[in-house]
Amino acid sequence: MMKPEYLFYDGPYDALEKSIAYSGKTKKSIASSLYPGRQSETAKSLLSRAMSPENTDVRLSIENMLVLMKETRPDDLLYFLCDYFGFERPKRKTTDRIKQDIAAEVREMNHKLAALLRQLPELEDDEESK
Repeated sequence: MMKPEYLFYDGPYDALEKSIAYSGKTKKSIASSLYPGRQSETAKSLLSRAMSPENTDVRLSIENMLVLMKETRPDDLLYFLCDYFGFERPKRKTTDRIKQDIAAEVREMNHKLAALLRQLPELEDDEESK
């Protein structure tokens, strides 16, 4: 399924709603992950109240936001926050990109190690002359 990338969000609640809709999961199953130990209907009610900007008795904590982002997809909320605060939207790391980054780090470490190995004889000579 192609991931839709929205050009704008009406607010953080809209971004979260789009994340939930895209996930294909029911609000009840997501709510059960957010509020473990609660009955599924109660959890769903808590999530619905927390997702309403007009509601003041139930709020999403940072921990709830992390669970919600793990259960759905983080893209929508991240994109909303980037747009809101004026940052560029990040590109998702692909497996190839991660491999390239690791290879670049290994090359950099090898260069540093080679430079240190070239300095080692000088340090040993200085130590022996003392």
